[in-house]
Amino acid sequence: MSDQDKPADEVQDGEQHEVIDDPGRQVAVSAPRDPAVDRAVISKVLIGMMAVGLVMHYVAVVAFEWTGKHESVKSLETVLNAWLPILSGLVGAAVTYYFTREKS
Repeated sequence: MSDQDKPADEVQDGEQHEVIDDPGRQVAVSAPRDPAVDRAVISKVLIGMMAVGLVMHYVAVVAFEWTGKHESVKSLETVLNAWLPILSGLVGAAVTYYFTREKS
């Protein structure tokens, strides 16, 4: 028996899968979701991430300066310079969209 002669519900590994071919079967479709809710959540999460990241950075800087580890503060500066522009760009775009969208 060639591959073309095999039934449509047979898989090569020997498992059987049921094939449903009923054009009269009703499919339940849910109402479309409002994307504004998801966008608001994304905006708030991004703002929270930025706030928590900045607080953690400044707490670490104060702790390292207090304990006299000045070299660690210099390495934290490069980390801040790497992630802050990326996250602030995302937050700026999300907040701009969130506050300038049309109210429906």
